Amino acid sequence: MPDNLPTTTLEEAPVGVNAMIPNSARIMDYLLGGSANFASDRAVADNAFVNWPGDPGGVEGVKVDLHAARDVLGRIVGYLAGECGIRQFLDLASGVPTMGNTHEAARAVAAGCRVVYADNEPSVAAHGQYLLDSDPDTVFLDGDFRNPADILRRASATLDFSQPVGLILFGVLHFVEDDADPGPEQIVAQLLDAVPSGSYLALSHFAKDDTDTALNEMLTEMDKQTGDSVVRRTRSEVERFFDGMDIVPPGVVETELWRPAQGAAGPKPLPMWCGLARKR
Repeated sequence: MPDNLPTTTLEEAPVGVNAMIPNSARIMDYLLGGSANFASDRAVADNAFVNWPGDPGGVEGVKVDLHAARDVLGRIVGYLAGECGIRQFLDLASGVPTMGNTHEAARAVAAGCRVVYADNEPSVAAHGQYLLDSDPDTVFLDGDFRNPADILRRASATLDFSQPVGLILFGVLHFVEDDADPGPEQIVAQLLDAVPSGSYLALSHFAKDDTDTALNEMLTEMDKQTGDSVVRRTRSEVERFFDGMDIVPPGVVETELWRPAQGAAGPKPLPMWCGLARKR
């Protein structure tokens, strides 16, 4: 990212955004090294992950893990643009498109790919729109992934939904409770209904691990401080999002196991599942 991009500060917070209240998307941006975050977000991250295990541990360890999780996004998007010939992508609840994002990963393989991002956090959307202002083939929408019909309608100005699309739902569905309206499976179904055969769904999702008490306590504490509710699901629960689709090998696996670079050991992963499947 260019060095001269503006840093978001408390004074620059858009109208209606309370920078004193931490936000999960901005916390993620901070941990990935972005600039669209505030002191409140950094404080939550620094406090919630101080005991993160590993070497390095603590907040620096979380940053390493998150970059590893972002790397799998790059591998999946590169696979879609390369081996699958996908030339258009819809990335929902994407956060700020700073490093290792979908449009960069796709165009590293195939020039001219079109990408629509969407996020319902106003400051995130504003920052994304600024970063992408000079790119006619990449659009950032201020929109809620829980309202797929609205996003699909507006995305159709950039994407051709008569042709295959790569749907990207990375770190999204674990913010939706099973009994929500719409629930996570309904959201996925609405998106898949709007795209033709040959489209792909890629997702990552926090994994449920009842044996890791320390990790669960840290994630629960972050939930309390941000006001978000993260639903961690088992592998079989995540696999259900791909019902009726053809899952691409190696299936739903931990992030570092999805087609890693040959010989790459990689850091320990976040407790996350990821997977990719093709619509029949």
